[in-house]
Amino acid sequence: MARTNIFRSQGDGQVLDGWFDPDKAQRYDEATRLVGIDCVSLLTGDPAQHQTLYRTPEGRWVLHRWSQWEGDTDTYEFIPADQARIWLLTCQHDDAVEEHFGPLPNEVGPCL
Repeated sequence: MARTNIFRSQGDGQVLDGWFDPDKAQRYDEATRLVGIDCVSLLTGDPAQHQTLYRTPEGRWVLHRWSQWEGDTDTYEFIPADQARIWLLTCQHDDAVEEHFGPLPNEVGPCL
């Protein structure tokens, strides 16, 4: 795949924020759950709205949002590392979390 441009909203329009090559990046697919006959994204809660996360060779995180609805356009945006970590945890990519952010604690939660 060739270079993929990333745009961000600014005022009433969009400006080019950068680009990356998905073929050279690490790709992480979203987790889904089966609801009836639909595979529903754990992230969006919608069977037609999906996300993929990329880590570029330079260490940037790119969130790709896409839809199964005809006419909807794909979007790509750079996201901060803390948001990428939550995305990876939600999608149960624990190995990737440990690779990029360090070991996971045995448990996390509120104090009782």
